[in-house]
This record gives sequence, structure tokens and C-alpha cells, in this order.
Amino acid sequence: MRSRWAAALVAVVLPLAAAAQDQSPTLRLEGMTFVGSRDSMREMLVEADRATFHPSDQIAYLENVRSEMTERDGAVGFEMTCDRGELDTGTSNFYATGNVRGRTADGRRFETTWVRYDDAKGLAYTDAPVRVAEQGGIYKGGGFRYYVREQRFRFVGGASLVRE
Repeated sequence: MRSRWAAALVAVVLPLAAAAQDQSPTLRLEGMTFVGSRDSMREMLVEADRATFHPSDQIAYLENVRSEMTERDGAVGFEMTCDRGELDTGTSNFYATGNVRGRTADGRRFETTWVRYDDAKGLAYTDAPVRVAEQGGIYKGGGFRYYVREQRFRFVGGASLVRE
């Protein structure tokens, strides 16, 4: 997976690194967009108002973040916003924190304090308390697992109906 982020970052990092040879290896960027693709199909889009990138550890620290994960047919399967995020450009794993809100492909809307996305598994998950709104009502639970490629959602840590 390392190569799919490489192309997106090389276009941004190399010119900046060349211009900043005598400065810190940490890059601070405004209006950053990361695109992850496989076989010329976009799988992940992460946009941030501000980013701090550390090339040595391949981690981009993001602020005011919007992200989408795409299904095999090209439709958005999972989207999320958060205050802060960490994107591992080597693995395409993503950690969202602070006012995390999102939507699954089947229309469930969720709110929680953090979510991790494991790219290899196509899994978005949290063990933090979560509030989920869906057609049948509003639920509170101890966390969730959402398999993006299969569009399969399940609560973990129990769930209770708040209202219909």
C-alpha cells in the first residue's frame, strides 16, 4: 500500500523539501488533500485545512478533516469529519479524533470521540461511546465496527434505543 500514497505525496513533498533544505524536516501545509487509489480507482480521500507532515515517520497530523472511503463500485461507502486526524501514509491507516461525525453507505449517521480506519481490513471502528441515528431510531452504544467493503455495521459493548 505504500506506493499508492507515494505518488500523491511526492508531488507536494519534493518541491517543498527542496525549498526547505536548510530547515526542519517537518512540513506545514495549508489545504492538504490526500488521495489513495488502487488500479486507477480512488479508494480514499482525506482533506484537511492544515497538515503537519513528518517524512521520517510517514505520519501527517491533520486539522479540520473530511474523509471518504469508496466502495468497489466507486460510490462513497463511508464518510467522516473530525477536528484532528493522523494519516499514516505508509499504510493508509487513519485515526480521527475530536467531534467525530460520519455516515455509512446505508444512511446511518454516527457521533463519537474517535474512530480508527484500518485500510488493510477496510474497517472503521471505535470502542468509545457512540450515538447512531438510523431509520429505526437513535441508539447509544459502547462502540462499533463498520466493514466498509461489505457495508456491514455492528455495535460492540452493547446498545440501547434512545428513541424511535
